[in-house]
Amino acid sequence: MKRKDLVPATIAAGCDMFLFFRNPAEDFQYMVDGYKSGVITEQRLHDALRRILALKASLGLHTTAREDLVAPVEALALIGSEAHRAIAAEIADKTVTLVKDTANNLPITPATHPRIRLYGISGGSDFTRADPLAYLDTVKDELEKVGFDVHVFKTADQREAAGETGVNFMSVISEEATGDYADKYDAAFVFANVKGFAQEAAIRIKWSTPMAAEIPWYVTEVPTVFVSLNQPNHLIDVPMVKTAIHAHAGTPEAIRATIEQIQGKSESQGTFNENVFCDSFDTRL
Repeated sequence: MKRKDLVPATIAAGCDMFLFFRNPAEDFQYMVDGYKSGVITEQRLHDALRRILALKASLGLHTTAREDLVAPVEALALIGSEAHRAIAAEIADKTVTLVKDTANNLPITPATHPRIRLYGISGGSDFTRADPLAYLDTVKDELEKVGFDVHVFKTADQREAAGETGVNFMSVISEEATGDYADKYDAAFVFANVKGFAQEAAIRIKWSTPMAAEIPWYVTEVPTVFVSLNQPNHLIDVPMVKTAIHAHAGTPEAIRATIEQIQGKSESQGTFNENVFCDSFDTRL
């Protein structure tokens, strides 16, 4: 149906309340027009209203003062406090999950593998317009705090945005050539922060270019660790990696707990199911 017909028809069919709008004023008017034309009957209107009010009553909203429902502004000061950070760290320690380490790459420490090539993968900016790779600064800082010498990979677009000239995806691929890769780096860490939204709750990795330099073909050159900060099913796109970790969040605490596990300073307590292998034999190798 056209939306002007669909909105009142949806209410008439049994939906009691709008959750999402295209345009609030417009959709509300469509509903009012549907009521005036009889598409939404008086009985249906009161039926929906009764259920909405009953739900609010069951939660005690009609007897509870607003200030008891909504935390005061002063409560915001607790967010990010030491107590909150301690809880976040405890959760991260219990949920960061080692999915596989079939090549026995771990532990990797600053003493055994000091020079790290760090790659960041993102599905792009979400609707908040935040920098999709901002998390990589946190990863770099946390790695350097424990003593790693970190070399962050930059795509051709990133380098051009920083003012560099004469670069393209083929020149970047050439620079990442494998001949001297192990001479420059002792290990590679790939942190993927691919976020979805609504119907895009599970999305594939989007590489920066065709044959992108960050695709982990270097797994046969140096020990490589792939870390997922969000989606748990990325192995379908990186089946070649021999060490995979799910951090489940891009928070500083989750990143710190991941780095602790990479160094062998804590045991993996998280669990996973068979879905992480995406029903493919090569993701298990």
